[in-house]
Amino acid sequence: MIPMHSPERICSNRKASIFLTFCGIIIVLITFKEHESQISYWHRLINFQPIETKVGYVTVKSFRGRLGNQMFEFAVLFYVARQTNREVVLFNDHNAHQLEEYFSLGVRKVNKSCPCFLFNEKSLAYDFRIENSTRSENATNSQTILLYGFFQSWKYIEPVEHSIRTHLKFRNGIEVFARDILRQAIPNGWIEGRFIRVGIHSRRGDSLAMKHITNGYPTATESYFKKAMKYFADRYKLVQFIVASDDTNWAREHITYDSQSSSINVTYFSNHSPGQDMAILSLCDHAIISVGTYGWMSAWLANGTTIYYSKTHGNESIFVKRLNRPDYYPPHWIPME
Repeated sequence: MIPMHSPERICSNRKASIFLTFCGIIIVLITFKEHESQISYWHRLINFQPIETKVGYVTVKSFRGRLGNQMFEFAVLFYVARQTNREVVLFNDHNAHQLEEYFSLGVRKVNKSCPCFLFNEKSLAYDFRIENSTRSENATNSQTILLYGFFQSWKYIEPVEHSIRTHLKFRNGIEVFARDILRQAIPNGWIEGRFIRVGIHSRRGDSLAMKHITNGYPTATESYFKKAMKYFADRYKLVQFIVASDDTNWAREHITYDSQSSSINVTYFSNHSPGQDMAILSLCDHAIISVGTYGWMSAWLANGTTIYYSKTHGNESIFVKRLNRPDYYPPHWIPME
């Protein structure tokens, strides 16, 4: 038997200690490597955005309405594309004339490609069925997904906002025109960058048609615009209001600022195309809008503080029953009557 404190015993204990320490270091390194691998895995998973491997197309069955409507219909495609790993395309026979006239969309145009899976929107609200229906077995069998509806909800847009803004870029000529117009409209003595612009869109024309009045379609009032303008005038030293409307004469008479202060300027534009006016409004810092998708999209492009007209004509009107306000207006936009 080797004595406890003999040189042989001490040497043996040291070897064992070194071996155990070495094993411990190896275990720590392996554990750290596995932990690091897990972190990397979750990082990749969270930030995963499929780019190359697409399983098919997603597009609209057909575009409905005018520019604002078409922009909503185009935007929802990116929401479904992200869910289903599909490529957003337009068919060569799509009637997206205004959309393509004013925007460089940056998506491919292809011949109609079927078999197709058709998703019909149920109502003017966020349609929860879209989350499961577009991932169903029928849809995932490499079929082209066709969307049919208006899809007018911020809930489709917010998750893919960056992608939508990347693709909804005004054509160069439209943007240059808008910037030149705003530069020429700078009030005397004011310096670019030292004042804010607030775009105002007033929709009246078709909203005053008898069928819209009967359905309870609201038309923004003079008092609303004055109250909304005061909101910004109270918060900023120099404010230029840029007014675009389909009824310029009414706007010049009613969308005014009572104060004669030199810190407030109201400028009116007319005789522009829908794309030109929207480009001008999109370059403003903030927005005041009446009703309709054109004003909504103009405000969204501006991406600042937005005030919208919230008054309705009774809870029983067709307009109120059809429109789901919490789904339509982003929660950070400001309602005002």
